[in-house]
Amino acid sequence: MEFPKMTAICVCGGCGRTVEKNYVFCPWCGHSRVCDDDAKEAADSVQEMNVEERIERRAARLDEMEKKLDALEKELKILILSAEMHK
Repeated sequence: MEFPKMTAICVCGGCGRTVEKNYVFCPWCGHSRVCDDDAKEAADSVQEMNVEERIERRAARLDEMEKKLDALEKELKILILSAEMHK
C-alpha cells in the first residue's frame, strides 16, 4: 500500500491559514507571495496578531467586497434597462 505524497505547506502572511508552498496567491484571502523567503516572519506575525485584529481585517475585506458587489449590481441594472429599451 502506497501513501500519498505529502505536499509542502506554509502559513499565509495575510490570513494565517495553511497553503500549499507552490501557490503564488493565497486561495483564501488573495495575499500574494504566500511562501516567499519571509514566510517564517509572516507566520510569526500572524501568530502574534490577536483574534480581534483578524476579525476586524476580515470585516473590512467583506465591507470592501460588498461595496464592489453593490457597484456591479447597479451597472448590471443599467445594462438590463438599456437592453430592454433597445428592443
